[in-house]
Amino acid sequence: MNTEQFLWSVLFLLVTAGLLALPFYPAWAEWRQPRDHQACSAGAWTRPPSTDAHTAGTLRLAPGAVFDVLQSACVVLGSGPVPPPPPLPRLLRWQPPAGARPWGVHGWHVGHDLDIAAGHLVPCSLVVRGRLSLQGPGLIEGDVKARGNLRLGAGSRVEGNLFSEGDIWLEPGCTVGGLVMAEGHLHLDEGVVIGSPQHRVSVCADVIEAHGPVQVHGSVQARLAGHVAGL
Repeated sequence: MNTEQFLWSVLFLLVTAGLLALPFYPAWAEWRQPRDHQACSAGAWTRPPSTDAHTAGTLRLAPGAVFDVLQSACVVLGSGPVPPPPPLPRLLRWQPPAGARPWGVHGWHVGHDLDIAAGHLVPCSLVVRGRLSLQGPGLIEGDVKARGNLRLGAGSRVEGNLFSEGDIWLEPGCTVGGLVMAEGHLHLDEGVVIGSPQHRVSVCADVIEAHGPVQVHGSVQARLAGHVAGL
């Protein structure tokens, strides 16, 4: 092969390679410097819209929002800051009613409806085979389980868990340290706080209605419907 033939062979190879690579240029250019408005880096990716909302920080839902499952270190339902719980006054030690019997290690079983007057300290867990009403302010240091509806008056505190086979009402300024589970509706008034940054909990009911701001540390699940009431 002489020099002229070699040069023509090289030129042919270069032209052929260029023609083969030409269709890939747009993709290469887009990869080097994206121009598509939808392009984003991995760090800027966001999950598609969903009725479930999950985040590692604070999640706030405005009045009028609907939800089913929420999970966050801090869930705030409603607008504005969550007011601090009111201080408890001097409390009287609660005495179990006639007919109550010991339950568990430090608890009482009550076989009928139970109404606890305001200003009482209940230093134990309670199992009530009817409805339970605690007029606030007051403090229950254990768990509470009611066969019927369960209502905590304004400024009441429960250090343990709340369970009801009916509806649960938490009036303004109530705090609950543990789980809140209702078979029916769960009504949350302004200033209710459930769980803590150090102890995340679960809140679950068929229907949840929050008149916020309400704060939950952990997860919230409305099996049928969840709603943040408007102003």
